[in-house]
Amino acid sequence: MHLFHLDRLWENVAHGRRARAAGLPLALSTIYWPSDEFDRGGRAGFQGWLARSFGSAAYQNLRLFQRCLMHGREQRMLPSLSPRRFSFHRNAVELLESVSVLLPNSRAEQEQIETRFGVRRPTVVVPNAADRSTFGPPPEPGPARAGVLCVGRIEPRKNQLSLIAALRGTGIPLTLVGQSGRFSSAYFRRCQRAADATVRCVGPQPPAELRGLYHAARVHACVSWYETPGLASLEAALCGCALVVTPGGCTREYFGDEAVYAEPDKPAIIRAAVEQALARGPSTGLAQRVAQHYTWETAAQKTAEGYELALRTKT
Repeated sequence: MHLFHLDRLWENVAHGRRARAAGLPLALSTIYWPSDEFDRGGRAGFQGWLARSFGSAAYQNLRLFQRCLMHGREQRMLPSLSPRRFSFHRNAVELLESVSVLLPNSRAEQEQIETRFGVRRPTVVVPNAADRSTFGPPPEPGPARAGVLCVGRIEPRKNQLSLIAALRGTGIPLTLVGQSGRFSSAYFRRCQRAADATVRCVGPQPPAELRGLYHAARVHACVSWYETPGLASLEAALCGCALVVTPGGCTREYFGDEAVYAEPDKPAIIRAAVEQALARGPSTGLAQRVAQHYTWETAAQKTAEGYELALRTKT
């Protein structure tokens, strides 16, 4: 059995118990990064207040409780609603200790899990990837690239509002591609109000249109609070964009010195990073790096290796 997302504990703990009862080995794609920095500096509303006032653990425990109320009871995925059960840390440790193999997206993610939860399991790193059959360099030279593109759900974690603020007054064109994230309609409206004439929002786009937007942009900027490492950044790199990325998450493991890094809560640094990337321009080395190491073919091969390891080492 292959489970996804460490933080979806309301269902994964129950699935894990059923798999163990049936004698099935478990593989877990953790897709995890600690949200502490985002909780302190970027999370909005009551959840942000809770995290800032009582710490990230309080927010995680509340979310676990909410998810169980919404889904677990009606689907009978968790047997009861005792207060002891709603500890994110305790349930995460139970799940991690029960799996035969972990499939994180990076060594950095593996280290975060081992440090935070104190659990070491057999591990195969399965990289995130971009589709080379869809995204790649332009087939022939076109108009000169210009401006900045940002692809992703429009929500506080993705931090588009700070990107808009950072570029205000520079005259640098900014195109936002994506729709409001779940529960983020108010944030989306704030972005619309903050945007001046240099900013356009085009909504979600199909892959062919998105490829054209990547080809037209000189820089792709993703200044999220954290990414692992951001699928849009991989796609943009394959299409020849220079990258501005967050240092939060495993971005350095993927992009090394080929990207420009910007702290998400510092508009002046975001502006300087974008200007540096515009001046530097596209990186052939970055496109080659992604095409060589971060493809779905590689991800499939590593996943198969993980399954084979799970079969040999099932708990």
